[in-house]
Amino acid sequence: MGVRIFRGGELDEKFVGSVVVLGPRPTHMPGLIRGDLFVREKSFCELTGMVSGSVLSEPTGKVVVRGLVGKDVKAIGGDVEVYGYVVGDVICESGRVYVDAKCLIRGQVRGTTVPAPMIAAAPPAPSAPVRPTAGADAHGSN
Repeated sequence: MGVRIFRGGELDEKFVGSVVVLGPRPTHMPGLIRGDLFVREKSFCELTGMVSGSVLSEPTGKVVVRGLVGKDVKAIGGDVEVYGYVVGDVICESGRVYVDAKCLIRGQVRGTTVPAPMIAAAPPAPSAPVRPTAGADAHGSN
């Protein structure tokens, strides 16, 4: 097991060990981390994949959980929004936590939560259907 420092972008892979997100660029994480995820220092991470360990949003870090977290989600000075599935607890030691009504948390929500989302990451909008161009039939041939 190791530690990987990720500086932003797409983290679409399987990694055994902990991942620390440090960077000015936003991070989208659809992959699998078999360990913990730490988001620090003005970093943003949108988690749509799976973390088998805990997720920690440390001072000025921002995390949007839309995937699965195998242990606790903790805000220690950072911001957290939970829309997905958390097996452990959601803990707000300091910072802000928003828990969506449609998320699933098997543990408890400890600490104070905010009533509305505070991170600017909106849910992905559904893509518009592709319309055939003029003169093409339904199968794309003329």
